[in-house]
Amino acid sequence: MLRNKLLIFTCFVLSSYFVYINADLNLQENNIDETRNSQQNINAYNFADEGIHPPQRANCRCTNGKCEIENGKEVCKCPPGFGYLTSSFCKACDCGPNQGCKWKSTGWLGSEQICFCNPGYLEDNGKCVETPCSSNPCKNGGNCTQSGNSFTCKCVKPYTGKTCETSPCTSNPCKNNGKCEVDGQGFKCNCTGPWKGKTCETATPCSSNPCKNGGNCTDSGSSFACKCVQPYSGKTCETSPCSPNPCQNGGNCTVDGKNFKCKCKSPYKGKNCEQGPCSSNPCKNGGTCSVDGQNFKCSCKKPFTGNMCEKGPCSSNPCKNGGTCSVDGQNFKCSCKKPFTGNMCETGPCSSNPCKNGGTCSVDGQNFKCSCKKPFTGNMCETDPCSSNPCKNGGTCSVDEQYFKCSCKKPFTGNMCETGPCSSNPCKNGGTCSVDGQNFKCSCKKPFTGNMCETDSCSPNPCQNGGTCSVDGQGIKCSCKSPFKGKLCETGPCSSNPCKNGGTCSVDGQNFKCSCKKPFTGNMCEAGPCSSNPCKNGGTCSVDGQNFKCSCKKPFTGNMCETGPCSSNPCKNDGTCSVDGQNFKCSCKKPFTGNMCETGPCSSSPCQNNGKCAVEGQSFKCECPKPYKGKNCEISPCASNPCQNNGKCKVDNENFKCECKAPYNGSLCQNGPCSSNPCQNSGV
Repeated sequence: MLRNKLLIFTCFVLSSYFVYINADLNLQENNIDETRNSQQNINAYNFADEGIHPPQRANCRCTNGKCEIENGKEVCKCPPGFGYLTSSFCKACDCGPNQGCKWKSTGWLGSEQICFCNPGYLEDNGKCVETPCSSNPCKNGGNCTQSGNSFTCKCVKPYTGKTCETSPCTSNPCKNNGKCEVDGQGFKCNCTGPWKGKTCETATPCSSNPCKNGGNCTDSGSSFACKCVQPYSGKTCETSPCSPNPCQNGGNCTVDGKNFKCKCKSPYKGKNCEQGPCSSNPCKNGGTCSVDGQNFKCSCKKPFTGNMCEKGPCSSNPCKNGGTCSVDGQNFKCSCKKPFTGNMCETGPCSSNPCKNGGTCSVDGQNFKCSCKKPFTGNMCETDPCSSNPCKNGGTCSVDEQYFKCSCKKPFTGNMCETGPCSSNPCKNGGTCSVDGQNFKCSCKKPFTGNMCETDSCSPNPCQNGGTCSVDGQGIKCSCKSPFKGKLCETGPCSSNPCKNGGTCSVDGQNFKCSCKKPFTGNMCEAGPCSSNPCKNGGTCSVDGQNFKCSCKKPFTGNMCETGPCSSNPCKNDGTCSVDGQNFKCSCKKPFTGNMCETGPCSSSPCQNNGKCAVEGQSFKCECPKPYKGKNCEISPCASNPCQNNGKCKVDNENFKCECKAPYNGSLCQNGPCSSNPCQNSGV
């Protein structure tokens, strides 16, 4: 026996748990699972995983343990690595591997730990070591005894073998799929089908009455033969004119001689009851037809409506300019003729009123054509004679009937004052020409010089992006315009191609500016129709023209995959709907049941006499109209038979009324010819 004992004193807060501990100081030994007894397992034991929350039940107190049923009673069981401090309090052990513990009270709430080896382990120099019997090698209830470094098994009859593994069923004595089980000192065979006998070796083919529909069975060796009554046939007389049932739509099939006859349910008719209100497929646009009395009823697919589902998003012909309308989910979609666009093909070349100055717009192929009022010209009638400032060099423009006339400043001449000293562009290499009296003067850009800026050390200019070239002792030098940099001014805000989705980058001050292709927006054209993740329920979003398009996962549909099996809220009575494959599944709140939670306590109409049924808890409650009462409103004022002398009782508003048989009268038919005792002298 291990002698290492640890004395631990524990103080408890005066609470409900203190009451539990102080109530019972009986000491119990701990039965520990040897496969979970190391200190590591003790430290890793998760009470929450085992469902331990003290106390477990109203009649079982178990701190740090688990309440279990044992011999019909609830007892406290400690987990591995814990020992009993009391019968209702488990305390953690502090022993070595393969050891358990128990706790012993040492006085006022003090306790002493006593360590011991788990079953299958022996003490060896203060440690618990495994024995040959630790792995329970003896099967079928055999008793293991250690013998040196080995073991021997004492087997329970009828089991034999070194580890008691052999039984009367080991040789599979039961034939023909019979199931073998140990029975006392021997075995017993549970035979299947027509087989019988100790080892299921004997067959009785006719014992299972295989011949149906009145057929006569005859044994034929290990098989059987059926003599069938007409019109039945088949090996077991299972085939008849009504098998399988040829009568459709719930028709009742009866054997008629060697044939069959169908008795059809109204409103069906025909030899096989195949003709009904839905036979002509009256429901349009994919509507589902069902029989409703003597007629049909259409259940329309959204968005179609009408008695025959004939009304839909395209019924009002919403597509303009010859566009073709088609149904798209819950709405319509227009396929437009070129060049028209828009949701309803309402947008065309003339929609933006491109013709100015009173010009008339007409569609011309894929574009528009403007008929201009005089004197306006141009593709969009945007040009008047003076609108382009045709008179150059400060000349004054005036309209001359349907054209213009220029009054020129000296020294300029020509119809549009276009001719002057600088007209021949005498200044080269970007030099600026200015009029100087009756001649010209050149202002040259560096590094150009000369009367006409004809001398250049930087020709051609190697500096990019408007950089200015100059000559120094080492060669050329580029002075870059902000925000460009680099030896040749080649690096700028657009060098990293920041504009996404095909956007065009241009320099804007010290930064870049993106011109985005429709439908993309944002500083870097990063925002598009799919940016907000509009496709629900796992749908995949892709850009489609100016909009987005969703590819939905089954069973979801709709423009944004928003429609699924649960969209119609099929679960009644607050049932919770969830998608199950291609369909829906309802989780019903008690007390409701059924595929759609449609069945409840009121489904059987338990309230009599027009009582109103309401669900209450797991049952129902009847609200009875006066004067009825009782759990099911079954009790009326007439239940006590208040009317005398065979009077007939009837319910009248909130009371009863007696209809009396002659000669009786009165509210209860209590008055009759004898009521005044007219017979004298003891006459009856």
